[in-house]
Amino acid sequence: VVGVVSRIERVMLCEVSNKQLASLLQTLLTHNNRHQTYFITHIRSHLMDKGLAIGNNKADQLVAPAWTGPSANIFEQAKNSHAFFHQSTKMLVQQLHLSLTDAQGIVKSCPACQKIRFGIGIGVNPKGLRPLQIRQMDVTRISEFGRRLKYVHVVIDTFSMVVWATAQTGETGKHVEKHLYASFAALVVPITIKTDNGSAYVSCRFQQFCLTWGIWHVTGIPHSLTGQAMVERAQQTLKNLLIKQ
Repeated sequence: VVGVVSRIERVMLCEVSNKQLASLLQTLLTHNNRHQTYFITHIRSHLMDKGLAIGNNKADQLVAPAWTGPSANIFEQAKNSHAFFHQSTKMLVQQLHLSLTDAQGIVKSCPACQKIRFGIGIGVNPKGLRPLQIRQMDVTRISEFGRRLKYVHVVIDTFSMVVWATAQTGETGKHVEKHLYASFAALVVPITIKTDNGSAYVSCRFQQFCLTWGIWHVTGIPHSLTGQAMVERAQQTLKNLLIKQ
């Protein structure tokens, strides 16, 4: 455009087959009789924050229709992000606010990450950053309490090591709930509870209980001897104290 304008003053137009182009060139020729100067500039598409583009952007924003798209699928976003960046489990949780279980699943299912020698590890016993945040829970049997109350449910705060135990008549979901109600009264509601894969802990009733109270339930590694090490030591300490009594 700039080249045509700079040469139009010194040319003589011949017949042009494109009528629209001929009309534009004829209009451009009339600018020879202008009384004011004019300037032609080229605004590059990648420079949208300078000069005349600022006003153009404002106009586009005013006339652009407001569109509300569907809610983002965080899990799919996390999968796509990990496929490109290969973040660790911890980074996926921090960046995309996934649950730890979902983040571990994404990393474990990634073929590229499985080629790394040490992988993501077998897990640890986190202690939390403050008291009353993470607890481990288990049930043991103490025959000295008799047939009805031999099921002793134990919960331990992994940060402060505070232990709370109650004797129950069984080890089903309802007995776990009774034990937790008593522990909530003494130690308030925790953020996370870690248990083994016992039938009472993986039952729908207990899952609904955790959902109602806003508790994140984590299960340990099946058949692992160290997954519930803290609460198991607490159980042994409790039994030793009872023997001394």
